[in-house]
Amino acid sequence: MEEDNQEQKKQLLFAVWHSVNEIAKQEAQTLGKEVSETFVTSLAEIVFDQMQTMALDLEAFASHSKRSVISMEDVKLCARRNDTLYQLISDTAKDIADEMNNRRKKK
Repeated sequence: MEEDNQEQKKQLLFAVWHSVNEIAKQEAQTLGKEVSETFVTSLAEIVFDQMQTMALDLEAFASHSKRSVISMEDVKLCARRNDTLYQLISDTAKDIADEMNNRRKKK
């Protein structure tokens, strides 16, 4: 069981590294810069750690509200210290709600 968890964690970390690597390369190319393997690896580890922290926070927010499902409000609460991220999430949540309302009206 523990070995399975470790394997899943390695696979997830690799997926995060791959995504970070692709984004970093694209951004570096746009800026006419290069990124080192060490930089990408360090950034991927930071992103992974932040993802783990966010996952625990989301679970805690839902649990505190006596729910087993994480809501959009939990996600927004997680992003409350980052104004730009909070605004992006809020706008996206509004777009999703509007689209759902439009679908309901069509039925």
